[in-house]
This record gives sequence, C-alpha cells and structure tokens, in this order.
Amino acid sequence: MLKLNYINRHENPTYHVELHTHDMWEIIYYTEGTGIAEINNRKVAFEPHDIFVIPPGIPHRDYSNVGFKSYYYTFSDFEFKPISYFKFRDSDNLDFLHILEQIYREYQMKRNNWRNIVNSLYEVLFHYIVSFAQSPAQNKYVAHALQEIGDNVANPKFSIDQLIDEIPLNTDYFRKLFLHHTGRTPLQYLTFKRISYAQQLLISKKVSKLSIKEIAWKCGYEDYYYFSRVFKKEVGVSPREWLAQWNRDSNLPEHRPKQPYLQSSNKTIAN
Repeated sequence: MLKLNYINRHENPTYHVELHTHDMWEIIYYTEGTGIAEINNRKVAFEPHDIFVIPPGIPHRDYSNVGFKSYYYTFSDFEFKPISYFKFRDSDNLDFLHILEQIYREYQMKRNNWRNIVNSLYEVLFHYIVSFAQSPAQNKYVAHALQEIGDNVANPKFSIDQLIDEIPLNTDYFRKLFLHHTGRTPLQYLTFKRISYAQQLLISKKVSKLSIKEIAWKCGYEDYYYFSRVFKKEVGVSPREWLAQWNRDSNLPEHRPKQPYLQSSNKTIAN
C-alpha cells in the first residue's frame, strides 16, 4: 500500500493558489520565489527551502507577487495530533529536497518496484520532519521566545500570553515544544530568569544599596508581596532569609558559593 497519497509540483512560476482544504496532511516545499502562505487565517512569509506541514481540514492558500515554485504532497499516516501547522527550513545541504525530488521522479516514472521505493523514501522524509521538530537550531520560534523573555526580565508589563499569541504555532504545541527544549514552560522559564536575577541583585545589595522592594521592581514585579511569595515558592525561603543564609555561607572558608543558589522545584506553574 502506498503511504504517500499524491505528489506534484509547480514547475512554472505560480502567483496564487486558491483557498482550499484536504482530508489528509499536506507538505509544501517552496523551491523558488517568495510570498505569503495564509494558513487558518494566519499570514506567514515563505522563501526558498521553507517547509510547511499542514494538518487535515486546515484552510490554506499561498500567493506571491514575484511567482513561486514548490513541491507538494499529501499523506494520511502521521503520529502528530492535528494543530495549526508546522514550519521548518531544510538543512544546509538540502537533504529534504533531494529526497523529495527522488520521490517525485519515482512517483511519476512508476518503474519496477516504485511503490516500495516511494514508501522507503517517504519514511526518510517523515524522520526528517520529526528531527526538525525536535531541533532547537531549526526552531526559530523557541529561540525568539527565549530572546524576548531574556530582554523583558525587568519589564513588569511583559506578557507571556501575548508573546505566545504572536507566534504562528498552535498554543499548546508551542508550549510543549518550549518545554522540550528548555525543561520549563514559558512562564516557568520567565520566573526562573527573574528569580535568578533577583538573587544576583540581593548578593550585590551592600554595594548597590537597593532595597528588596526596588529589587523586586527591577525583576519585573510591581507587587513586593507577590515577588516575595514567588521567590519563596521557587527557592524555599523568603528573599531576606535567602540573603542572610547566603551571607552566612559565603563567610565560611570551606563553603564559598560561586553561583547563586536556586532550589530546584518540581512544582508546575500554569502556562
């Protein structure tokens, strides 16, 4: 049985593909040109060697002012649950494209044993997709979120929900992807960065003369009491107690911590 249902390509520059859906998954690989892919009412720019994985039932279309060329194929056996879509880039060596071109040739020529050949090559592409999905280097959305969180540690108006809303991936899928790469949810990661920064400021408190309320503000917490509760939940003691403990330990010659202590926690923070 053929695992890949259909494969074709736009050989000539294409400027517009009407809005449509499929009963199966679809892969679109753009080989030339730039334009916009509109998927489930979201507009996403594409360029050569971008790969889109679109689940069943998701309306989509693409258009371009300069024209584009692409390969596209549909299939049904895929272990991922339907979400909005995936977007990846091919490897530097264009490994995905080379295999896709070979599948297309075998599918069109239908030489002896072509079904087994196509199925085998299709399995290779499937594993590339899984690899791309799990690779931090391939996932610019996780990298973008990490950068935004790092830049907004001190910003009390920063919203994790707004950040996630701006990322063109299904919310639940992105949270799982972020958790896979960092070991924390986006909110847990923001909290970790803020409390780590608070510990650094507490250690330098004698020099900076900052009050704990000022430290809370510099770590993105407008409410000192809320900051204190979060700190205690993450570290196990209040900011004042932690600083006193750190001062005591740092004065012992046999125990001088080089890094701020942050208690590991298995508690799950929503988001």
